Amino acid sequence: MQEAVILQQEFKNVEGYQAQWNRLKEGSEGLQKILQVIEKPATALVFSHDDPDGVTSGLIFKRTLEKKGWKVTYKLPEGFMLQPEQLEQAMKECPAASAIFLLDKGTLAPYDKYADKLPVYLIDHHPAPALPTKCVYFNPSVPAYTWCSTSILAHGIATLAGTRDDYDDFLCLMGLKGDWAIEPVIGMLSDFAKPFFVEYGPKFKNLLTLVKERPTQFDFEQRDYTSLLSRVTEFVHATGGGGFSYFYHDREESLKDVNHAECIATALGAIADKAGQLQKIKSLDEFVALLPQPQKGLLEKIFNYFLQDWESASSMLNSSTRALQLGDTAIYLFVGPKVPLLPMIGSIKLFELRQKAGDKLAQIIMVSSVSSDYTHVSVRGSGDRVHSGKICGELQDSMQARYAEYKDKISGGGHPKAAECTFKTDKVSFMNVLTRVTEVLSEMQALDAQARTGTLNDTQKARADKLGLEYLKN
Repeated sequence: MQEAVILQQEFKNVEGYQAQWNRLKEGSEGLQKILQVIEKPATALVFSHDDPDGVTSGLIFKRTLEKKGWKVTYKLPEGFMLQPEQLEQAMKECPAASAIFLLDKGTLAPYDKYADKLPVYLIDHHPAPALPTKCVYFNPSVPAYTWCSTSILAHGIATLAGTRDDYDDFLCLMGLKGDWAIEPVIGMLSDFAKPFFVEYGPKFKNLLTLVKERPTQFDFEQRDYTSLLSRVTEFVHATGGGGFSYFYHDREESLKDVNHAECIATALGAIADKAGQLQKIKSLDEFVALLPQPQKGLLEKIFNYFLQDWESASSMLNSSTRALQLGDTAIYLFVGPKVPLLPMIGSIKLFELRQKAGDKLAQIIMVSSVSSDYTHVSVRGSGDRVHSGKICGELQDSMQARYAEYKDKISGGGHPKAAECTFKTDKVSFMNVLTRVTEVLSEMQALDAQARTGTLNDTQKARADKLGLEYLKN
């Protein structure tokens, strides 16, 4: 088997992993407090996002607490932000809880109201426009964005707490892959993750070699090869709903009452003693074969439906059009009805559009009418010169201001290359959302034109930063 580019690279002058985390601990009061509370076993409610990074970080942290003697109730509620009703239901199921831990679900100011019930601890890596004041949080992206994953934050905490093991390393790799912080085929690796990779990556060489198989949703910069890490992570993404609520309850009776995210999390938790075998698997089938029943059979059905939807979605996105040029980034726009697997397929479609047009960099903004009371905006980019997350953050902020009465139904944000904004109320119509998207694009185009004349004032520069025109900072 041919080694992926990432294994051919020589990483020089990389800080030691333990040294990195000792330094992070010294610089974060929140991390110090989280480590202190871990050492005092009690009963915990642990919530995590239901995408691969959320699932893996949640499992790493759950295992850390349990090794320290905690009793843990672990939940993967639908959606990014933990909703009040989701917390209330969990507290009814676990009345003995003395602490709430949220992983990969944002460092959000509304969580302060949850801290009035129980102590709340946040472990997260997303940029935060407004920070909570009553919660304890550890987030390297506050105040400046740090490219990493919550899985590596949970892994670092496990390391500092003395509970890390080989299975945690496997979970951490998947979380990094799921949040685009590592790409073995092309050799991409975030700076934050380099100490981890140098320390623990080589033991999973089998996951990091090239395979000539079906390219995955993560192979958006090339489609000739993939890696087993990408294939396994895509399986977790597809079967858990990917953080986008793509579930298959309606496809057949056996899936009707299956909680997708809990199903894959339970299956992964059950193979914690198989780290040695995971270092030897050579195919996705060998990975799936390790999973226990009945979860294995259910997950295989879900994954097959995902593959069917993938083919359908790809053809629907052929109607995407090139809308404008912002610096060296071409902006494409798709507007249409509900598209299966829209966010994930967008990255692949962007690769095809970019390749066909010869664009240096490109971004696709997809506005989808999921239903009469749900509009979904998804943004994917091939670079970080136009910040996808800031665009969705602006959509959230401006639409929450316009529709203040329904602001709890509007949520948006994300990373430089991947972001979402959702509108889950019929009081904010598809046309309302589409109008705002075009307004934002028009404003970005006007700022770009102004910048080319060299006459942007300070107010306009601040606005360009808010809208994610990163290339104008240079």
